[in-house]
Amino acid sequence: MAAIDHWIWIIICPIIAYFIGSIPFSYIIAKWRTGEDLRKTGLGNVGGLNVMVKSGFNWGLLAGGLDFYKGLATIIAVLAIPFDNTPLACAGKYWEITKHNLIYIFVAMAVILGHNYPIFLKFQGGRGIAVTVSFLVLTNPLLLLIFIFSMVVFLALTRYVRPSQFLAIFIGTPIAFFLRFSPPWMVLTHMSNPFITGLFVIGISLAIFPKYLMAFIGMFKGTEYQIGKKGGIIIKDTNKESTKNGSI
Repeated sequence: MAAIDHWIWIIICPIIAYFIGSIPFSYIIAKWRTGEDLRKTGLGNVGGLNVMVKSGFNWGLLAGGLDFYKGLATIIAVLAIPFDNTPLACAGKYWEITKHNLIYIFVAMAVILGHNYPIFLKFQGGRGIAVTVSFLVLTNPLLLLIFIFSMVVFLALTRYVRPSQFLAIFIGTPIAFFLRFSPPWMVLTHMSNPFITGLFVIGISLAIFPKYLMAFIGMFKGTEYQIGKKGGIIIKDTNKESTKNGSI
């Protein structure tokens, strides 16, 4: 199959990805189940956890799963389409970058931005964690394990959930530039270069950071959600209600 090499796809693909990311599965499910607007109730966040709070654990899991799969499906499509892999700049094999690489990075950022700032909800969305996890699962499962481990460590030390999530991504960024392991599908699609993986993680970090800025400010002010903090979030279940502290 001939390579698709026109520059216009570097613009078109992220635009399409943004609209896919903007599909507000959590909002739709919560509206269907309760008639409530997630932006104005519970945690005020259009994400799976807020669906759990308002509609129950199973519905929240479904919403988070759909957010996960919209990210996964978008990136799989980008990897599968034969965009041009001719190096645009090459100062040694490690530093190669192609049009396909750029589309891959920009599409990931666009999906997160669409999820966090959906055009269909007046740019009031979620925080992009489910989408980010879907990217890491596909790009490098080892990087996902590093993310989870770092988050658990930060969470144990600080008890702040949202800052721990972002700090885990931040820690994973320099590590990504040195990871030599890549899944076979990344090798076959010419995305296994650690330099590209590092740029990919930087792109993700930049896309989600605005949603976490207030969490860091709140952490220093003492107003951020914290595990063990007095009070909690009630998550409905079909059989019982349980109290969960923190926010994702």
